[in-house]
Amino acid sequence: MQWPDFKLESLAMRLFAMTLLPVLAIAQPALAQSCADPAAIAAARSGLESNYQDILSDISCDAPTLPAHQILCNDPLLWEMEVLNTWAWVYATENATGQETDHGNPPRDTDVIARRDACTDVACLCDVLIEKTNESLGGMSPYPQ
Repeated sequence: MQWPDFKLESLAMRLFAMTLLPVLAIAQPALAQSCADPAAIAAARSGLESNYQDILSDISCDAPTLPAHQILCNDPLLWEMEVLNTWAWVYATENATGQETDHGNPPRDTDVIARRDACTDVACLCDVLIEKTNESLGGMSPYPQ
């Protein structure tokens, strides 16, 4: 028995949609490039690195389940922005209190984490990370203010 062509095309389209479209929806590195200057982020990170390199993000990329975490873990520039934001928050906290925090268990900005984790695209993540990093670093931030 021969299958009608329209069914094969329909089946092929369904297979494409089920396998490739979810990957394409997550992999959007070109958009992250447009929201930040990689050299400026690297420079800002290098300014904080000596004191804050031991502070890890709250995100584990071993098996990310949230769309925001999947996007962050698959986009090197967004990941750099996430790490910078994490360091910037601890830097701001230490400056505000005048006391060094426990870098093994640093304070977390739960409001920003909730906003970040609610993102489902690169643009939202850029907005959240840039806004909070600007707030934490002020004039030292690599982003326009």
